[in-house]
Amino acid sequence: MTPSERRRREEIYARYGLTCPPRYATLRNFDNPTYGGKVAKIAAALGTPLMPWQRYTADTGLEVDRRTGLFVYRKLGVRVPRQSGKTSLILPVAAHRGMAWQRQRILYAAQNGSAAREKWEDDQIPLIEASPLASRVHIRKSNGRPAFIWKKTRSIHGLQANTEKAGHGKTLHLGKADEYFAQVDYRIEAAWTPAMITVPDAQMWWYSTAGTSKSVPLNDETERGRAIIESGEPSQTAYFEWSGEPGADYTDPQVWLSCMPALCPTPVDGVCRCSPSWRHTVTPATMRAELEAAQEKPAKLAEWLRAFMNWTRDDDDIEADPNLPSVEAWNLLKDRSSDPGEVLAFAIDITPLRDHASISVAGVRPDGVRHVELIAHEPGTDWIIGKVQELNARDKPVAWAIDEKSPAATLKTPLRDKGIKPMGAVPHRGGLWTLSTTDYGAACASWADAVKHGTLAHPGEPRVETALAGARTRPLGDGAWGFGRKPSGGADISPLVTGAIALAAFERYKDLAAPYEALDNIW
Repeated sequence: MTPSERRRREEIYARYGLTCPPRYATLRNFDNPTYGGKVAKIAAALGTPLMPWQRYTADTGLEVDRRTGLFVYRKLGVRVPRQSGKTSLILPVAAHRGMAWQRQRILYAAQNGSAAREKWEDDQIPLIEASPLASRVHIRKSNGRPAFIWKKTRSIHGLQANTEKAGHGKTLHLGKADEYFAQVDYRIEAAWTPAMITVPDAQMWWYSTAGTSKSVPLNDETERGRAIIESGEPSQTAYFEWSGEPGADYTDPQVWLSCMPALCPTPVDGVCRCSPSWRHTVTPATMRAELEAAQEKPAKLAEWLRAFMNWTRDDDDIEADPNLPSVEAWNLLKDRSSDPGEVLAFAIDITPLRDHASISVAGVRPDGVRHVELIAHEPGTDWIIGKVQELNARDKPVAWAIDEKSPAATLKTPLRDKGIKPMGAVPHRGGLWTLSTTDYGAACASWADAVKHGTLAHPGEPRVETALAGARTRPLGDGAWGFGRKPSGGADISPLVTGAIALAAFERYKDLAAPYEALDNIW
């Protein structure tokens, strides 16, 4: 970059009040009109007025070519540290699109379907409902197809389903991919890009903090975005990145101020007073406390550097959960010819947002090796009872199992109504075992031991492998532990949970099999 180009950038950044200028950014072209001002008004109406970095990004990203009347940029990347206010930019841009044009189709995606729905329910719906925009939109909260439907334009702002085919087929006008670091393949782009081809003013935005060396799409887009900025050549891709210079002193507050655009440089009594119309969302005191806590362990510090310095983390920087076997150990037990035998136990689990559910089976092979298999993993919950009835009639299992502290506990009454009654004091074949916290901890530990010792087989199921890769454990008291949904950061671990508790149910109730099915006859 020449000195004159650098001065021009500095002048433009100063015009926006960017006390924390981006490390890389597409330069605002003031010859082009922009919809950024309208987005800023929507953000203010939502109670989240835009900070300078957000306003700069919106103004630049929503520039319009005077000659064609179309957006200058079709693809946009925003890479900022955590707690920078991504939602305060994501929602207004989508709301503007939905209100400004007729019959737009807008999709929002996050790490997975569960995370997208959680952010939609916890962050976006409350902002809309508490704002003047509430009267302009119908909020559809159904489990299957949640969406904002803008009444005047009939534009639909929905959630990206977490399936291979999601996003395919229909025309798409705006795609918003949040937490892009969690994408390990190009599934979203492969779905969205064809749906945008016939839309002249389509845009795809991705937003993210730095990821790991496994964050292939994000790392590729980062490299591409930086190259575009450094070349200075025109492009239909806009890129914005705030991150610390490699090797910078991450303990220095001045370094924080150089790469954290939401960090207030001059708080008064712990509150930002930089402007009467907007507020920075983070203070140096908060960051100092976060860093002190992170420095207690190397793994926590590595995550702090990823989250706040916006530095890509190597896979080896974070220690694996010591309670869990590795994915490699799990894959060593893959046997596509393995069979669970005749005496079976099943288990059911539902994700916290009830957007997916799993059923697994456990049994024993003639050679004495235990077999665990995921046999169903589907969106929603309305399919579960029908599937249970089918399996119950066909396989006559010794037991069904659910965790009493999980969302699947709501199935107790529907299952009882279909003849699958609680085990009670005198166990009976085909009854429902509801695991206590102690039982759940023992089931998880026994499953892990079986994997580590190689006494378990499975046919190989990618969704179980994905669940294990994303799973983390939580303490259950006195050294016990279990698979934890919150520590797993939104990962769908239901395929893992069902495998563990199905195996525990088999071990506990296998003797309920009829004499001709007794295990002594099949060993």
